[in-house]
Amino acid sequence: MLFKGFIGFLILLALGIGWLLYLANRNEARAEFRTPMSGQLVNADGKMVHVKIDGSGPPLVLLHGASGNLHDLTMGLTPALSDRFTTIAMDRPGLGYSEAFSRQGATLEQQAAVLAAAVKELGYDRIYLLGQSLGGSVALQWALDYPDMVAGLVLVSAPSNVWDTELGTLYKINANPVTGPLLRLVVSAFPPNNLVQKSLEEVFAPEPISQGYAARLGIGLTLRRATQRANALQVAALKSHVRLLVPRYGELDMPVQVVHGLADTVVPYEVHTAKLANQIRDITVTALPNVGHMPHHTHIDSVVQAVDALHSQVGLRP
Repeated sequence: MLFKGFIGFLILLALGIGWLLYLANRNEARAEFRTPMSGQLVNADGKMVHVKIDGSGPPLVLLHGASGNLHDLTMGLTPALSDRFTTIAMDRPGLGYSEAFSRQGATLEQQAAVLAAAVKELGYDRIYLLGQSLGGSVALQWALDYPDMVAGLVLVSAPSNVWDTELGTLYKINANPVTGPLLRLVVSAFPPNNLVQKSLEEVFAPEPISQGYAARLGIGLTLRRATQRANALQVAALKSHVRLLVPRYGELDMPVQVVHGLADTVVPYEVHTAKLANQIRDITVTALPNVGHMPHHTHIDSVVQAVDALHSQVGLRP
């Protein structure tokens, strides 16, 4: 009797997992149908990178933050810049439609190497580089590792120094090799819309979420299991990678423009940019009162002005 009960339990478990897999596969297919690739795939040393190029003029590479994709930058920032710059928006490894570096995640160094290879494959040897949030950390790594390639740097709400707070509980669970796969399966099968809405409110706070942001970003893409894994591993390892960057900031000899909201609770200004201002020689900081983590949506003009100011300093030609 006990044996039959155990067999029955296994059958129910298999059916339950099968149902979750069906729902997850269906939702992920729907997400990709609703938000398809908008650019082109570039082979970067054997890794496929999704890139969207617009406009004309000096090349400006745009890197998005955690839990995002290139749509975060093309829905507002690219249209404001593409009349005078060739904007090159990129999905970072494992996010959007770019191939993951590995199932173990990707360091800042690995991300910078793959993305730099993709830009070189496109034929650009010298660029302006803009990174928002975690994309800003990747941009700092890129500028340090490939200084001859980066003519100037724009950082928006970027983690640049070591912080004291611990990794969030959901990120810990998601990055764990045992608990992560189950959490990712459940999230993909049953999208936590209320949690997503709350997270967006926290990221934009104290300002409201930009109208239509979630739909235009393609939130469903971020809830795919592979994307959840890549994102969680990158975020979990970020502090240790930033710690390695800090002693190298004195090496940066290109102009750096920084835009950061003083009310940013995701990447606090005082912990990051306030310190960075004393760590880089040629740096200009635009600190925005009562602005949160997303000034590239809520205060696009300030970010555009930083890019234009950088171009005035450098004068990079197409």
